[in-house]
Amino acid sequence: MMNQKFTTLKTFIALLITAIFLVSSCKKDQLIVDQEKVFLQKDFKASTNPYDSGWQLTLKPDGVADILPGGDIRWRGTYKISGSLITVKADNVTYKFEILSKTEIKDKTYGVVLKLQ
Repeated sequence: MMNQKFTTLKTFIALLITAIFLVSSCKKDQLIVDQEKVFLQKDFKASTNPYDSGWQLTLKPDGVADILPGGDIRWRGTYKISGSLITVKADNVTYKFEILSKTEIKDKTYGVVLKLQ
């Protein structure tokens, strides 16, 4: 009788650990792009130089991204969202952004924060 209770308890614990693992590994992406989303550099101060602009990232539902990492040249590329990370590949360069919220992202290399417009 005691051995059967122990086996039942062991089975229950194993199932509980498996369920916790499955739930935690199925984390949904934090940002859903169901329409075009434009993020602009949050703290950018305009200057008199027409070639000096803040960062801009446009995400389109089909996986296409346009990125302007400052300056005046916009690059077309692709993006993928995985959990709290957006990876943009454009012009043989990879940019990584941390999703801070549904309206803000942060470049992982330079720390630039962009806000959804």
